[in-house]
Amino acid sequence: VNDASPEAELADYVSNLARHGRVTLLTNAQNRGFVASVNRAMALHQDRDVVLLNSDTEVHGDWLRRLAACAARHDDTGTVTAFSNNATIASYPRFCCNNALPEGASLAAMDAWFVQANAGLDFPIPTGVGFCLLIRRACLGAAGRFDEAAFGRGYGEENDFCVRASALGFSHYLCGDVFVWHRGEMSFGAEAQERRNHAQTMLEQRYPEYGRTIAEFIKEDPARHLRRRVDLLRIAHSPRRKLLFVTHGWGGGVWRHIEDLIGLLRDVAEVLVLRPDREGRVQLAWSRPGEECVCCFSLPEQFDALVALLETLCIERVHYHHLHGLPASVQDLAKALGVPYDCTIHDYYVLHSNYQLVDSAGRYAEDTLQSDPAWRERYASWLKRSQRIIAPSRDVAERLRRYYHDLAVQIIAHPEAARATSERIAGARALRNIRVLVLGGLSAAKGLGRLEACARDARERGLALTFILLGYAVDRVSQWPEVPLFIRGQYDDNQLEILIGHENPDVIFFPAQWPETYSYTLSAAMRSGVPIVAPRLGAFTERLTDFPSANLIAWDASAAACNDACMGAAEHGPVVRPIVHAVIGTPPDAYLAEYLRPFAAITGCGEAQGDKTRLSIAFPDASCYRDLDQDNIDTHRDLVDLFEAGVERGHAESRSQLKREL
Repeated sequence: VNDASPEAELADYVSNLARHGRVTLLTNAQNRGFVASVNRAMALHQDRDVVLLNSDTEVHGDWLRRLAACAARHDDTGTVTAFSNNATIASYPRFCCNNALPEGASLAAMDAWFVQANAGLDFPIPTGVGFCLLIRRACLGAAGRFDEAAFGRGYGEENDFCVRASALGFSHYLCGDVFVWHRGEMSFGAEAQERRNHAQTMLEQRYPEYGRTIAEFIKEDPARHLRRRVDLLRIAHSPRRKLLFVTHGWGGGVWRHIEDLIGLLRDVAEVLVLRPDREGRVQLAWSRPGEECVCCFSLPEQFDALVALLETLCIERVHYHHLHGLPASVQDLAKALGVPYDCTIHDYYVLHSNYQLVDSAGRYAEDTLQSDPAWRERYASWLKRSQRIIAPSRDVAERLRRYYHDLAVQIIAHPEAARATSERIAGARALRNIRVLVLGGLSAAKGLGRLEACARDARERGLALTFILLGYAVDRVSQWPEVPLFIRGQYDDNQLEILIGHENPDVIFFPAQWPETYSYTLSAAMRSGVPIVAPRLGAFTERLTDFPSANLIAWDASAAACNDACMGAAEHGPVVRPIVHAVIGTPPDAYLAEYLRPFAAITGCGEAQGDKTRLSIAFPDASCYRDLDQDNIDTHRDLVDLFEAGVERGHAESRSQLKREL
């Protein structure tokens, strides 16, 4: 249908098709809008089904045959919708998003992967999506034409039609084995949002339950298994290495390191991350940006299914970062897969269940390690079988060797890029209130109690000290006006150095009470050029011993001694000179080269076994495809707790959940 198109080249093209008998061309003398044009076309060929295909789409292969086959599988079919990059509830890879084409994928390959993963599969949906919509003639005859009067030039007409068809007993299906590229927003330009708003208003007025039905479908996303199967096939197809990272369910420095390592490996590896969730399962997630693939397994019941999937995805190596919260069977994954594994030690979990080595008050307690040798025994042989044990600091390596004799430990500081920083120069300055900055999420072991004690000591002694926690507090803590302590709230790690500059601190204080293994916040402090006060414990000792403007104090120093050290460190003026490219951790390129050094040569499933075997994925049961964000929401916290944690103590996830609840 040429609806009086202003594009002369396109009009000539379709006219030429018509002259050669390739198409039947209907031409409107003046622009009548999409709805009227479609109605005119659908009035032809009363014995045939109809497919509406927007002009900003691209199709591949025998897409039409597959779409028709889906319609024929069900007696109640009213409409069939294809998958697309931009089709709301039929979008891929991210649900209800306008997606770019996945990196390295052609449109033809995308369609082929949908065929391979979902041949003959479909799922009922509450409405069709008009960019590529098959309508059965019986449905069209019963439900009638699109409503030109109400929906004019377009938007919402197919939804109105589908609701009318549903009321007559027809169903709408999402076709699992067809993918159609859709650019979107081409016909209406700046007017698109206005058209959408008009359509939404019309649908709500006519069908009050329609919005709720769509919202419930989006919330449940019951057709996600069709997307997940394609995800897994694409992972298997990737020419990159396939690695499995295993870690706990928290964030912090462990997750920061994993994210950095995933970024370094982006061009050479597909990284899958296995973590526990709050329902006692494990979640396997694809880490590539722009993807949302998550599969869930209950262990040990589904251990064999997990192993089978990882085998067909060709996982060649496992990297254990943490085991907290994971079933014991996860330790056996590398053995079951028959692949080597690495272990990075981020804390002291393999030495004791009290993995921060602190007492009940959150203070360092070395003698903790003398207890519970049975705990260490469960990890001894597992550690010795690993191909590499990586420690981010010498202190970590020495503690491990103290209890696991003859254990080979490789010391590699976490990867961090060299950046320009600054150094303070001694000089006179006017006496004023001293701003003491504390970084990160503070628990008892991280020094929350010590920070509160320092603030109280400052108030009691009348010291000109103000404490600012740039981060959040895990537990309740006294704040201004009771004591000179302010909590700024959780931040984006990428913004930390900018935020430090905004706070203009005189000293950065680390109140930690456990032997840190590395500390990314320490790296940011070192780059800032601000004087640092930290305990002589763990990684702080070796990283700060020869660092300019660093002040190491006893790990168990009193609050008064900590405050005196902060005041002493801040005595000299704010004149700065640049330290060119101060390297804090291991340069990323060097880290990556060392990380990849022991890897076996790539063999790849396809090269080793042929394309047909490469595509044979051990797809898990549909119940395994769950949404990570929804599953990780703790639904058992009341509003008061969420307010205290999110607003008063600055925890971002608690604040977001509070907003959702309200």
